[in-house]
Amino acid sequence: MENLDWNKTKTIFIIVFSILNVFLFSLYLNRYNEALDVEVQSDTPIEERLFLDNITVPKMESVIQAAAYVSGNVHNFSEDELAHFTNQRVEIKASDHLISTFIKPIPITEEETLEKLVHENILHGDSYGLWKIDKENNSASFFQKVNNRFVYYNKNAKVVVYWNDQQELVGYEQTILDNLEDYNESKNLSPYMQAIKALYSRGLLKTDTTVKEISLGYSRLVETSETQVFSPTWYILAELSDGTKEEYFVNAVEGRVIDLPKEMQEAAVK
Repeated sequence: MENLDWNKTKTIFIIVFSILNVFLFSLYLNRYNEALDVEVQSDTPIEERLFLDNITVPKMESVIQAAAYVSGNVHNFSEDELAHFTNQRVEIKASDHLISTFIKPIPITEEETLEKLVHENILHGDSYGLWKIDKENNSASFFQKVNNRFVYYNKNAKVVVYWNDQQELVGYEQTILDNLEDYNESKNLSPYMQAIKALYSRGLLKTDTTVKEISLGYSRLVETSETQVFSPTWYILAELSDGTKEEYFVNAVEGRVIDLPKEMQEAAVK
């Protein structure tokens, strides 16, 4: 009887250990396959992963391989430099922020475009480029440019113009960076596809996204009391599946995604 009980107990132990072994082996296989999947995914070219997620990226016609850091100083306005703007009522706030109202509003037409009016009626107006138009609020944002590239979302390098319902320019706000120029020798840039990969790796590029624009500009890297230094920066404009648009910025030297403080909340339509 005792032998029978012992044999029964051995059989139970054998079955339990067999089940445990199968379970552990299955667990091992799952862990192994998961690790293999991660390894395969990391080795999969970014172009293939974008294709599988239906993320469309345009091909840049010309490849920018190098660019220098740039620097500039905050401009302090003076009454003398604004004296020849006779159709304006000007207020200087905190020395570096100009608010102006046109005494006689200026019509905006096909010939007298916003860009032309800014160039002709604003101090150093030709150093700014049109960034975005906010039709709901009758305003447009202009960013200062250097090397024919935008300085992105910098409170010291922008113009915001306003117009009335009669399509007449009525006023503007302005800040300027002086001596905006190359800071040192050119640096090798990470390719724009590396910027796309950085965004994808962080889960910022969702499935069914279309990248509408990729361009190079500058974002603030260092700020002191007198000088600001700007790094070459990839700008990526993406349109999601529901039609909304998102802006992303990637440091073009270091390859890291950066979050720019957007003092101006414009519409997403250029």
